[in-house]
Amino acid sequence: MARQPIYDSSMAVVAYELLYRAPPRGRGTHGDAGSATVDVIAGAALEIGLDRLAGGLPVHINFPEELLVRLPDLPLQAGRVVIEILEDVHANPEVLEGIRTLRARGHRIALDDYSPQSSDRRLLDVADIVKLEVTHPPADELARLARDLKGAGFQLIAENVESREHFERCVALGFAGFQGDFLQQPETFRAPRVPASRMGALRLASALQKEDYSLDEVEQLLSQDVSLSYRVLRCINSSYYNLPRRIDSIRQAVVILGLDTLRQLSGLLCLQGLEDRPPSLIVQAITRGRMCEQLGKLGGARDAGPFFITGLFSLLNALLGLPTRKIVEELPLTPEVVKALVAGEGPLGAALQCTRAYERGVWGRAVYADLAPHLVRAAYVDALFWAEQSRALLAVAA
Repeated sequence: MARQPIYDSSMAVVAYELLYRAPPRGRGTHGDAGSATVDVIAGAALEIGLDRLAGGLPVHINFPEELLVRLPDLPLQAGRVVIEILEDVHANPEVLEGIRTLRARGHRIALDDYSPQSSDRRLLDVADIVKLEVTHPPADELARLARDLKGAGFQLIAENVESREHFERCVALGFAGFQGDFLQQPETFRAPRVPASRMGALRLASALQKEDYSLDEVEQLLSQDVSLSYRVLRCINSSYYNLPRRIDSIRQAVVILGLDTLRQLSGLLCLQGLEDRPPSLIVQAITRGRMCEQLGKLGGARDAGPFFITGLFSLLNALLGLPTRKIVEELPLTPEVVKALVAGEGPLGAALQCTRAYERGVWGRAVYADLAPHLVRAAYVDALFWAEQSRALLAVAA
């Protein structure tokens, strides 16, 4: 499974949709989507835990028709789980009875990818939320449909919002929720270069991913950036690390933290200066960095540092509003990292492509080296949890 965020009009994450697909036949799968869904829900609720997957936010889970007809007693928190009815479900009496049972348990009901032409309109009688695909309908048709549904009291969620223009148009139409890659797309480029205030931290994080840096060189790099030095010392002396004595020199911090931890910490802190961007985008960059790092380790990489920086910097184009090629020209990145970021090439690029595919639930492309699917899944879950922990560490350093 993977998760896709649902944003509100302020670009804050307000919920997650859990994405899942049945594995290919012959790999221990069930013969129907309903049984596979039960396994996924049980895994999300029991094995991984909703808190680990979504923090305290609600989650949306798709229900196929067969699961609505044979409604099991699932361990789902009614106040947190929204049931999504797929677009091919028909409102026969058994389905309607199942939906009403779910509503009686306290679940809200969302109609996924609703269309007046292809969806069963009778499902509107038992729904609270309607999700609309916003890239295909003509603008006037989408506006009319949104106005009618909103006037009838439905909460609207826009799906496949791929650009800032799409997002702003949907906000104007009264949509309350938004899904898609619009946050990952660079906005209008206003600056010819990366701002100097951010460049020092980015250069340090880039330089630390090289294998041949000595302790003296690392100390010098950190000491040249007063702000970053202060935040590193603030972090290492916080309760997060819980050291027995106070650390008051950069050299001590470098020795105690170790190069791998310092690499990660400097990478996180260099993103902290991007307060003007949605926090969820920074968390996504952290998640990518960690998952790429885990894939590298699982794949036998001797040094996973370049994997981490590749994932972490993969969203710099959206965070800085500059093309990736322009950004890498100004950073001391290794050729392998540059190739991965610009062209998706090499082992680093393969790890990044796997991570991006997993984010979208495109399981056929979520592969790296010869890793078994359960190891890729473990890397993703670890990355989600680690990113949430890192959010707390960034708060300490603020």
